[in-house]
Formats: sequence, structure tokens, C-alpha cells
Amino acid sequence: MPVVAEIVSEPSAQDLIDLKKTYENQDDWLQKAVAGDDMVVAGRFNDRLVCAFVLRNEADHWVLEKLQVREITRRRGVARQTLNSALKTLGFERPISADLSNHPELTDLFTELGFEATNEKTYQWQP
Repeated sequence: MPVVAEIVSEPSAQDLIDLKKTYENQDDWLQKAVAGDDMVVAGRFNDRLVCAFVLRNEADHWVLEKLQVREITRRRGVARQTLNSALKTLGFERPISADLSNHPELTDLFTELGFEATNEKTYQWQP
């Protein structure tokens, strides 16, 4: 199941439907993120968005938030493929940090993708 990451700057009607399903209708923040300085990154499979996360724009780095996989595609490596594709193909020039304190089960995944612990709860990827 190859998942390809892309930046969602102008979501189509179908993209918005897919994101609503991915975030289980908890998507009030989505339009603000797309229109602002933040970046929405999504994983696409067979022309449908199946995973997404937000990169919140900080002065010297990005903060990865709201990583979510659509329920029907969970437990198939979709988050791993989306993150891996994003890090390899989207040309990020600043570090990306992620606070994993509420999701310690993601520690191994982020470590495998090249994120390093900066303290007991935050991991950072360097370009």
C-alpha cells in the first residue's frame, strides 16, 4: 500500500471529505491551518487522503501535531509511510519537533524515522 505525502494548500472538495473522515469530524482547526502559516501534510493512497498531520510554524522549526490515520486504514503502516515520504520528498529546510508525551507508543516510529530525543517527551528531526 504505497502512501505518498503531499502538502495540502488548496484542498479539493474530496480532500475535505477525506480529512473530515480522518479526523472523525474534529476538524474545526483545518481551514485555519490551511489558510495560515501552518502546513497540512497528508498521505494519499489511490487518490484519497488516508493520513494527515499539521506542521505548526515556529520561528526556527516546525512542530508536528495532530498526526491521524483514517480509521479504516489503521494498523497498516500508513503513518510510517506518510511521515517517511514527507521527510524524504517535501524538502523541509528546518527541524521538525514532536511532543510524544501523550503518545509514547509512537516513540519507536519516530526514532526509526530519524527523530532524536531532545528531552524525555520531545523528539526532533534535523534536515
